[in-house]
Amino acid sequence: MRIIFAGTPEFAARHLEIVLESGHEIVCALTQPDRKSGRGKRLRPSPVKQLAEKEKIPLMQPKSLASDEILKDLETFKPDLMLVVAYGLLIPKNILEIPKIDCINVHASVLPRWRGASPMEYSILNGDKKVGVSYMQMSEGLDEGPIYEVHDCDLSPKDKLEEVEEMLIDLSKTNLNKFLDKISNKEINHTKQDQAKVTIAPKIDKSILQLNWQEDSSIEVIRKINALGSKYGTYTFLGEKRIKVHQAKDYNAKENLPPGTIKVYEDDMVIFCSKNSSILIEKIQMEGKNKVSGKDFIFGYLDLINRYKKFSPTN
Repeated sequence: MRIIFAGTPEFAARHLEIVLESGHEIVCALTQPDRKSGRGKRLRPSPVKQLAEKEKIPLMQPKSLASDEILKDLETFKPDLMLVVAYGLLIPKNILEIPKIDCINVHASVLPRWRGASPMEYSILNGDKKVGVSYMQMSEGLDEGPIYEVHDCDLSPKDKLEEVEEMLIDLSKTNLNKFLDKISNKEINHTKQDQAKVTIAPKIDKSILQLNWQEDSSIEVIRKINALGSKYGTYTFLGEKRIKVHQAKDYNAKENLPPGTIKVYEDDMVIFCSKNSSILIEKIQMEGKNKVSGKDFIFGYLDLINRYKKFSPTN
């Protein structure tokens, strides 16, 4: 098949690598325009762009697909299939109708659970037992098209976002190219999603990144750190200092102290949460500094810990 691939982040690039091994032809790669990021705010290409340039795949980076010019350009590739993986731009109906066979989305959830922009994050936040990838026919609605295949695996309470990404990539390594062959040979049918089971995973809002010691239990705090810490930065305040918490695990304290209280047990840094629970800090970061272990944080900032005694909800 002649395939147009549309995607932007590393998760998409890893899927492009898989499809490059399929025997099907990638005739064009669509990805978002270069964005300013990192220190210095330099323009940086997306991972999909970097791979497409390396593999000498024709590349398009429109700011929007809603133009006749883009439509005509894509039509010239005469694609059999469009494969979309975390592209990040709205794809209009007239673009979806270009491929001869179909337009397929690789969605990072067990649909119809967690339609939307952040399915992996919400799977972790909500303590799901399973995560997976759904290969679905695209429609104009938000991830609501019929499903061809779903592949899932177990989700552990210890799994972090980057680990879940790897798990889902592994599922596609095993299944995606076989699925593409079925599509090419017209050996597969799709089924409608069960509307009664739909849940939504919206784009992550900065307002949920702050750790809420007063209301969340240790399990809920750890889920938030695992889901959001590495990519977005889960944080709290020690006095006026903003502190990022990168890794923690549940801790069975023998006493019960007010939520947010910092307690040092020898070399262990323990934070008390709501519902008589607590966590052990494993990786933590003072603003403007490198991430360190809880032990090293105690050593470097014991005076500050003794002065404030607890993490506060605001600065």
